Amino acid sequence: MAFSYSDPYSLKNSIIHKLTDYSTIKYPEKIYIQTDKPYYTAGENIWFSAYLLNGVTHTTSLKSSVIYVELINERDSIIKEQKIFTESVSAKGDFALPMDLPDGNYLLRAYTNYMRNQSREFFFKKEIPILSLYAGDKKEDAENDSIEDEFPDLGFYPEGGYLVTGLNNRVAVKIQNADLRTNPIVGTIEDTQGNRITEFNTMEFGLGSFQLTPEQGKEYQAVVSSGDESVVYPLPIPLETGYVMNTSVSETDVSINVRTNKKEGLKNVLILGHQRGLTVFDFIQEKSTNSMSLKIPKRELIDGVLNIVLFDNSEKPVAERLVYIHKKEAISPSVKLFPSTVGTRERVNVGVEVKDKWGTVVPSTVSISVTDATLVKHNQNAGNIKTWLLLNSDLRGTIKSPNYFFLPEEVSKKNQLLDLTMMTHGWRRFIWQEFLEEGTIQNFEAEDGIYFNGNTRNLKAPYNNKTSETKLTFRTDGFYQESQPTDKNGCFSYGPFVFNDTIDVFIQAGDNISSQNPDFNNTNIILTPSIERPGIIRDRIITPFKQQITYAESYRHKSRTNVISNYKFDEKGEMLDEVLLSAKVKTEEEKVEMERNKRTRSFQPSHRIIVGEFGNHGASDFMGLISNVPGIRIGKKGNAETSQDFEINLRGMKPAFFLDNIKVTLEIARTVSQADIDFIDIRNTGHASAGYALEAQGVIAIYTKKGSRRGGNSIKNSKAGSINFKSNGFYSAREFFSPDYASEQKGPIRQDQRITLYWNPKIIVNKHRNASASFFTSDEKGSYFVEMEGITETGVPIYQTTFLEVE
Repeated sequence: MAFSYSDPYSLKNSIIHKLTDYSTIKYPEKIYIQTDKPYYTAGENIWFSAYLLNGVTHTTSLKSSVIYVELINERDSIIKEQKIFTESVSAKGDFALPMDLPDGNYLLRAYTNYMRNQSREFFFKKEIPILSLYAGDKKEDAENDSIEDEFPDLGFYPEGGYLVTGLNNRVAVKIQNADLRTNPIVGTIEDTQGNRITEFNTMEFGLGSFQLTPEQGKEYQAVVSSGDESVVYPLPIPLETGYVMNTSVSETDVSINVRTNKKEGLKNVLILGHQRGLTVFDFIQEKSTNSMSLKIPKRELIDGVLNIVLFDNSEKPVAERLVYIHKKEAISPSVKLFPSTVGTRERVNVGVEVKDKWGTVVPSTVSISVTDATLVKHNQNAGNIKTWLLLNSDLRGTIKSPNYFFLPEEVSKKNQLLDLTMMTHGWRRFIWQEFLEEGTIQNFEAEDGIYFNGNTRNLKAPYNNKTSETKLTFRTDGFYQESQPTDKNGCFSYGPFVFNDTIDVFIQAGDNISSQNPDFNNTNIILTPSIERPGIIRDRIITPFKQQITYAESYRHKSRTNVISNYKFDEKGEMLDEVLLSAKVKTEEEKVEMERNKRTRSFQPSHRIIVGEFGNHGASDFMGLISNVPGIRIGKKGNAETSQDFEINLRGMKPAFFLDNIKVTLEIARTVSQADIDFIDIRNTGHASAGYALEAQGVIAIYTKKGSRRGGNSIKNSKAGSINFKSNGFYSAREFFSPDYASEQKGPIRQDQRITLYWNPKIIVNKHRNASASFFTSDEKGSYFVEMEGITETGVPIYQTTFLEVE
């Protein structure tokens, strides 16, 4: 009863309300990644720019700030991964490919945690061929060498969804997994008695169509013959009663025609159209009729997929149709090179222009790559940011060679093929019945940084959650410490934090920890597990971004030369004097000591205590271990309230205390038992000021046994009332090396044979002026392909290419 509607207007209002909630509050996110090249060899670098967008408006997403990017091999194992932070529409990143990678089609996958609320099919995925440095490192894949089946797998798709007895309808035909150049086939449509009804033939992408008016009680099939053999494909069984919805798109309008053979006709049916969740039209038929027509002006629509849904008078979706809306380009992007023809090792100036039809500059963010066009053959039909955002990312399945539909030649034919493509795909970001009943379910939160979450429990039976005071301590650029109480369930959460690399984190919890007498004895800290990596779904077909390596061996040879030259002796360089190296085998004791020095950042202490050398000392904490060190004085505080209120003086001064390189109070340091301590460094004033900034009164540094463990986010030390672990920060992207020959000193210079001549992951065009950049050419003459991709501030995707000639 909660989801029933007394009239079509209630249904319409409910759908529009849920779509509005979806498009404004629970909107999805999309990611697009531009790489500097379409394919690579082992040992090269993949340079990329990741665009994170609102999936409805294609403007900057206001939800997530954290992007996960993974490189996956053909065995679906992640070989490289990065966690990237962004505060704007895009972020840069890179992967250094290992030199021992075998040939294969690798998968570049990107997503946010919030994107996991929808199917993994909507993650960004781009298949990238990678060549080994030497030919023959991978056996040939039988799948690649297989001969195309004589009788392909055919699918049949009635427009709107169904064949209905007595109603003429158009049926789309598609050869499954077909590409642009798939061989055409010819077939006939027959009833099951063998009576020929009509025929069909396929075109590019294996697409075709035919008209059919099913008769009462009959079923139909398609027959494809080759020589003396034939294969029969059954068509969908016609419904006795139902609805047929046909559409067409002109320069100005979208025409929709609906017919039914139901007795009640079309009275109270609802037709609704939306684009990416934005409602663009709705119509309720109030008259009793068996057919109706609508025209929707294209000026009210935006570029991209239009989803049209028909709900019957019992409020069920009974027909659905996708059409693609092409509109006249409102944005004119351009990338200009000055000069367009240049010599080797000369400067090239880059000008980026993005203007609207009135000539006004449109604020935008773009990324640009310049690659050797002789070795890197770009497929003009392959996907780009425009085809991904406006087409592929909103469809079920994959449209191969999508840019074919956006090129200016043979527009009428391409529109026909694109319309057939729309008939054979479905928009499945949500399923209507589930959407109307449950709305958009969101189990995964958007991330805006790194959090340290967990809860506190009793260390003794019954081990239930308990309220506690907590304290977080870590050091990045400086010392950071924060305290907070848990909630009534013992939960705590610190963050968001933004830091790079890996840091040591120390969390304490207990009773009265902000006082002079903290109690850690009955508190256990349980950290919330890291976000589980989503499973991998790889389409075992050519992805929309797939590029064929036209001159594989030439590319491999040139790339291998560049990769090896980075490690090879340069004969033109300056010869250094011979250096004689000598070494000796280190003892186990020396190795252990080296490990200790690494943990202390190699600063030498004025005194070191190795706890294991004391045997069973009997001391309950570290104070008994340091009591005989020269210069150490331990005594009760002058205003001591309890027998445990001690103070330590180091040569008459108050030292700082560190636990596994994290600054702590004396009270916290005393919670570490002797059994957990590996060694203690005492650093007098001079030593401390050298190793620890601002600690001019000396340092007592305690290093625990468990604290020496290394690894990602693994726990280093966990005991009553405290937990110590390493946390991985965000990846800090490397800078693309681009030599400046104008400022180079004279002398021997290594040969420059870059395949990627220039890569700039982020160029910003602001509202006041266009953007500019510059780079130098290499020693290689020839043609270079310039590719610019990006997004305007208003969410319009940008794609532009040109060429640079080096003479």
